[in-house]
Amino acid sequence: MANIEEVYLFTGTEEVRKRNKLDRLLSNFDPEETSVTKYDAELTSIQEIIADCMTIPFLAEQKVIIVKNPLFLTTQKTSIKHDVKMFVDYIKKPTDTTVLIIDAVGHKLSKDNEAYRILQKKAYIIDTQELDDVEYKAWIIRSFAKEKVEIKEDALVMLMEYVNKNLVRMENEIMKLSDYVGAGGKISTKEIEMLVPRDLESDVYTLIKALVAKNKSEALRIYHDMSQNTQDIVGIMSLVGKTFKDLLTVAKMLKSGFNQSDIATTFGYSNGRAYYLVKDAKSFKLEVLEKYVVSLAELDYNIKTGKVNPQLAMELLILENI
Repeated sequence: MANIEEVYLFTGTEEVRKRNKLDRLLSNFDPEETSVTKYDAELTSIQEIIADCMTIPFLAEQKVIIVKNPLFLTTQKTSIKHDVKMFVDYIKKPTDTTVLIIDAVGHKLSKDNEAYRILQKKAYIIDTQELDDVEYKAWIIRSFAKEKVEIKEDALVMLMEYVNKNLVRMENEIMKLSDYVGAGGKISTKEIEMLVPRDLESDVYTLIKALVAKNKSEALRIYHDMSQNTQDIVGIMSLVGKTFKDLLTVAKMLKSGFNQSDIATTFGYSNGRAYYLVKDAKSFKLEVLEKYVVSLAELDYNIKTGKVNPQLAMELLILENI
C-alpha cells in the first residue's frame, strides 16, 4: 500500500478530476479491512463526524470517512451549528485508525478561517484545478487508452473543439465513442462528426468574448460557423441573450456582496459551475454587459414585430456594437 495520510483535503473546481483522484486514493485500501462512511456537512454536524472519526472501527482494521460540502471552511452561513474547535483539535491530533477526507471541491475556502488554516498545515492537499491545454489533451488520450481505443490527431483536435473544456461532458463523449468503435478501434473525424454534437454554449461564450473585445471579424466568423451548424438562428440569439443576462445578474450580485455559494443557490447550479460563472462575470465590465442586454432586448423586439430578419439579426448586433 502507498503511504497513507490521516487527513486529506480536496480543493479546486473540477469534479471529474476529483472523482478520479479520490478513486485512486480509495483503491489503496483493502475493502475487506476498511469501512468507508460518507457524510454531508450540510446535513450532519462536524462534531458528529469527528465523534465517528474517534470511534474504533467495527469489524475492520481501519475506517475512511469522507465529508462533502464543508461549508464550515467557508464564509457561508449554515443552518447547522458546527463545533469548529472540536474539528481543529482533531486535525491537530488525528486518530491513526481513521483516514479523514474533506471534499471541498467547488467551494471557495476562506483564508481567514481557522479550520482551513490548520488543514493547510496538517492535511495532505490534493488540488483539482482546471487542466491546461496540454494536460487536457493528455487526459483525453489516456481515457481512450483505458478503453483500448485510439484517436487520430485530427479527430482529437475536433473533439476538443466540439466539447471544449467540459470534463463531465467529455467523459461521456469518450465512453460513447469508445462503445461505438469497440476495443481495438480507432476514432476519426467521421465518428466525431456523426456522434458528437458541438457545444453551443461554449461557442456562444466565445462569441460574447469577441463582442466585448470589439473583435468584429472574429465575432462574425464565430457566428457564421454557429449558423452553419444549426438552422435555429433564433435559438442562438436567445442563448446569447440569456448568457448576457446571467453574467449581468452575477456581476450585480457580486457587487452587492453575494458570494459563489449564494450564486449557485440562486441559479440552481453546482458550486463548480457557479465558480466559472463568477469567474466569467468578473472578466467583464458591468456597463458593457448592461449595454448588450439592452441591445439584445431591442433586437428581440424588432425580430418579433417583423422589423428585422432573424437571419440578419446577429450580424446587425455585431456591426452596430463594434
